[in-house]
Amino acid sequence: MKVQVKLYATLRDYAPRKCGIGEAFLFEVKDNTVRAILEKLSIPEEYARIVMVNGSRISDYSYKLDENDLVVIFPPIGGG
Repeated sequence: MKVQVKLYATLRDYAPRKCGIGEAFLFEVKDNTVRAILEKLSIPEEYARIVMVNGSRISDYSYKLDENDLVVIFPPIGGG
């Protein structure tokens, strides 16, 4: 199954190829969950602070995805 994935800020380093800011890439997963994406990209769960699927925030990484869903992942926000 293929989904679109957008990674922001420091998470862009985990993308399978260099992506511009806000650029989505197609990603194929066998298990249709957000957790499967995190595992395949080697993103620790604690680094995926905000996850949105098709514009709605989700908090359960076992959330089931559908073909062509857009998954957006943000790291923890820091600053000072």
